[in-house]
Amino acid sequence: MVDYRCDRCTHAWTRPVEADLDVYDVVRVDLPNATLYGTVWQVDGDRVQVRGAGGEWLRWVERWRVIVY
Repeated sequence: MVDYRCDRCTHAWTRPVEADLDVYDVVRVDLPNATLYGTVWQVDGDRVQVRGAGGEWLRWVERWRVIVY
């Protein structure tokens, strides 16, 4: 589970970490400074390689940051 907390309104919520990611799943990646959308390219334990539309970028991210879209 991933915990989220809003500092301004004190609201808190959780969501499960995606356990069944597959190559070619379309995902959203929540980063501290951006939200990216792309396709799963590789899954390696606790990290996932995500590719942007048209090969614009390729980035490894922690699995807990990935949400199937």
